[in-house]
Amino acid sequence: MADEHNRLDSQFNVVGAFWAPETIDAVRTGTLTSNEGDITFTTAPEYTRAKPGVPLPLVLPGGTQHEKMLALHGFTEDGLCTLCDLMELDHPGVTHHGLGQSVVAVSYRVSACVTGLHIGGSHDKCLKSARYTFSGLSDWLPKGTHEKWEADYITLKIPFRPKDILEFCVLKSRVHVDVKVFSQFTSSLTSGARITKSVAYVDIECPQPESLIWYYEIGNRLENLFSLLTGASLALETFFVYRGEENGYVNSKRNSHIEDFDPRECIWCTSDQLANCIAIWLDESREFRRVESLALGTLRKGKLFVDTEFLSLSQALEGFHRVTEHTPVVGRAIFRQIRKKMVALLKVENVAQALVDRICDSMSHVNDPKFTSRLTSLCQRLTAPLLKRMEIDPPMFVRDVVATRNFYTHTGSKPRKQQSTPISGKDLFLLSQKMRALLRGVLLLHMGLPEAQFSDVLVREATRWH
Repeated sequence: MADEHNRLDSQFNVVGAFWAPETIDAVRTGTLTSNEGDITFTTAPEYTRAKPGVPLPLVLPGGTQHEKMLALHGFTEDGLCTLCDLMELDHPGVTHHGLGQSVVAVSYRVSACVTGLHIGGSHDKCLKSARYTFSGLSDWLPKGTHEKWEADYITLKIPFRPKDILEFCVLKSRVHVDVKVFSQFTSSLTSGARITKSVAYVDIECPQPESLIWYYEIGNRLENLFSLLTGASLALETFFVYRGEENGYVNSKRNSHIEDFDPRECIWCTSDQLANCIAIWLDESREFRRVESLALGTLRKGKLFVDTEFLSLSQALEGFHRVTEHTPVVGRAIFRQIRKKMVALLKVENVAQALVDRICDSMSHVNDPKFTSRLTSLCQRLTAPLLKRMEIDPPMFVRDVVATRNFYTHTGSKPRKQQSTPISGKDLFLLSQKMRALLRGVLLLHMGLPEAQFSDVLVREATRWH
């Protein structure tokens, strides 16, 4: 099972014994199951017989508190195993109150399963490093093998050691990043044919021990970055963690939308550029990470309703501008004076406190740029010739996006005079494609890549459905 089920989303069904780290004598045997949607641990059924004069307890659905556990230690046929963040789901079995007998098990939902070592839970800072592989990443990076065609034969060189792509240390966090490509040489069990393929992996090492959830978040963020650069929706495939001489692999369930790698959609980078992109990405603030999840989640999801996609793109563009450009409408000192005068006036007029609170809350956003200004500013980050090739006329584009966004977010309100007509139908779909291309473009610029390196990709993305 270790070779077959070390993928993050592997499916398996194994028997094991588990116990809480603080009560190692209270052992729970049962079945650990990973299916398409969840990982569950179901204890072995226990038989109970009512005592004379003492009937079986009547348990109604929702009548008891669901048990939660940070971690269970145990073992399966693959060795040591840790179950993280368990929550009681159900009590499968049968209870017959007339006969006074029952056979009942307990089923728990498991957030993550770490096979190979025992840790104190998903937040236990005990892990030194992690290794990740991603679907489709090997198609983008240089190959590990070297093939040379001669007049009478073909020479195939397969190195024993992994090929170094990049290795550096992030300046701010001191996180060590190492990207390598390993060449696999196997034989097909059915035909006997020799098969070679390159497998790219990323090693992340932190100067101080970190938790499973910390390394898991790094894997998700790298997945987003590689998806941005390749133009495909890559997925975290395997996730290994290391603690000294011990190591283990992680199983967890997540909703990943995977797209095939397309060379026409990717941005070809040098090793130095890729290292710079990773360093910038991993050093971003927590506010940027929230926008990152929204932006890349929208860019990577292939099946969305047209209006849902449009609203998600609008929110992502607005949020990206908010965390990358902090330009108030007026100076902060002037704005503070205005707020003080406004508060003083409200006190003089003896305005109800509820209304005062509401006015003060709304005033906190008055000095922020409007959505129109934010969109205009994002368009200005791309050159005019590129916008023209993308068929984006900034004034018209901004007008259509703002009018349509306002229509969806303020449905039912009275329309203002001279308000633009919202876009719908086919035109809304085409508008969203331009928004997707603009969002990807400003994200790539933020990563330090020059516009000339990705302009053709943006043009194709913005206009391919016309």
